[in-house]
Amino acid sequence: MGQSEEFPSLGAIPVGFGPEGLALDPQARKGFVACARANTLDIFDLDTHEVVAQVPVGSEPIGLVYDQETGLAFTTDARADLCSVVDTRAHKTIKQIPVQHYPAGAGIYPERRKVYVGNTADSNISVIDIDKLEVIATIPAKLAAGSIAADPIRDRVYCVNFGDASVTVIDGKTDQAIGEIAVDYAPCKITIDAERGLAYVANSLVSTLSVLDLNKQKQVGTIAVERAPVGVTVGRNGDRIYAGNRGAGTVSVIDWKSRKEWARVPVGQAPGDLTVDETTGTIYVSDAGTSTVSVFQDRLSSKPAKLPKNERHPLLGQPVPEFRLKDMRDGRERTSGEWRGKTYILNFFASW
Repeated sequence: MGQSEEFPSLGAIPVGFGPEGLALDPQARKGFVACARANTLDIFDLDTHEVVAQVPVGSEPIGLVYDQETGLAFTTDARADLCSVVDTRAHKTIKQIPVQHYPAGAGIYPERRKVYVGNTADSNISVIDIDKLEVIATIPAKLAAGSIAADPIRDRVYCVNFGDASVTVIDGKTDQAIGEIAVDYAPCKITIDAERGLAYVANSLVSTLSVLDLNKQKQVGTIAVERAPVGVTVGRNGDRIYAGNRGAGTVSVIDWKSRKEWARVPVGQAPGDLTVDETTGTIYVSDAGTSTVSVFQDRLSSKPAKLPKNERHPLLGQPVPEFRLKDMRDGRERTSGEWRGKTYILNFFASW
């Protein structure tokens, strides 16, 4: 990770293989990361940056949320169709709650004592009662439901649908889906600035953040970032937005008011989730490609004299080259010519 005066690096914490979901408890001075290829929840000290425990969970934990009141962490174990509940004070998994197929996303609504799990393969959402530790509802969403965030001011919950370029809107009281908001292609993560009535969605395929107006319930703008953002969070003071660019190994630093990318901070390979220590303002980033959590500070006080350039790849907008691949279902050879003239998505998934 690079060092700079505006964004000093505080190092990188070695964790289990393939870290994804990330959460912090600033009061307890602990951090938590779901290590998808190690099948563990790793717990680290926010001050010493040392891993203090590696707790076994289900297969391929991706999503992660944390309930500060109980000290419970919830991982969505994609290949096990489970939500593991970890007592982070006792360093042990206390329950595994069956959900539906390939749960890859998670969100928490502490005020209503609920955890929401995005079941990607079933395109729906499991609702878990935090205190009873059981599923109390299932909500239909759209294709490839994933990351979820709650807005306690408007009593709404939002779930991104990776395969539908949309966000499902849910009534927080009734757990009923009440609409959708169109966003850019392949939304991966949503974060909410409830005080300002805004949400930000990381759209991985088109390298943008969608800006949502939560009062109007619609997209009101987009922000160009570097490449393949899969994580997004709002800074401690609400004046900065941070996006983890998986395809570039950087974090984009964005001014919330102008909606412009002000800087790019080098981190580990294939960064994903990221979050901010509300006590210190320090930023933590899970690096799936290097199995680390990068740590840095933001000391940029004003708009820099030189802004990052967003250069289009020379192949963008050009015809797709001809190719042949075997169909995984029946083994027969398929060619790109079969879909000529049609709109389709090629998803080259990298298993870090």
